[in-house]
Amino acid sequence: MCLTRNGLMNSIDRLYSEEIPALVIAPSDEISESLPEKPLVLAGSFNPFHDGHREMLAAASQLTGKVGYLEISIQNVDKPLLPRPELGRRAAAITSEGVSLIVTSAPRFTEKSSVLPGASFVIGFDTFVRLLDEKYYPDHVAGEASPVENSLNLIEENRCKFVVAGRKDNQEVFNELSVVDIPPRYRKMFIGLSESQFRSDISSTELRNRSK
Repeated sequence: MCLTRNGLMNSIDRLYSEEIPALVIAPSDEISESLPEKPLVLAGSFNPFHDGHREMLAAASQLTGKVGYLEISIQNVDKPLLPRPELGRRAAAITSEGVSLIVTSAPRFTEKSSVLPGASFVIGFDTFVRLLDEKYYPDHVAGEASPVENSLNLIEENRCKFVVAGRKDNQEVFNELSVVDIPPRYRKMFIGLSESQFRSDISSTELRNRSK
């Protein structure tokens, strides 16, 4: 996808200069700065975009009755800003499959929830575990609330929820939402996809390694 034609370049410029928080690229390559209301969103790097992503989003869409979007953040907590040519390559791979892509500058779910209030975020089991583990909040400032509580409180205030897909571990055990203790206050924020609804053992890392 060329990010330099028509109004697309202007919107991409505005996103990279932080004038707008997000934009949407449709399968037709049309660009919009108008964001969907209460969308179903699968966030990731999508390098590459593969069947596991497609099937996870489809299963979550069937469960919730919502149209699904993919989301890529040009900013990352521990990586450089995503170069525009690379964004164009990944966007083309996604939209050519008939899927709409939301592009944001929001690397964390707290920030994504502010950009996309009311969203249902589709996440894998590993991301779900990290979301509830304090060790993944190294920049937390000490206070009465824990870093997990601060994060979930903000996401809850923005009326967002999570759809959690399970995953097979190294012992070939399929782990899903029910095996993790969620603080009672936040349980209503999480919906689980059962193994019968979705299971994929495809790894983006493995696919990248195979292509080398």
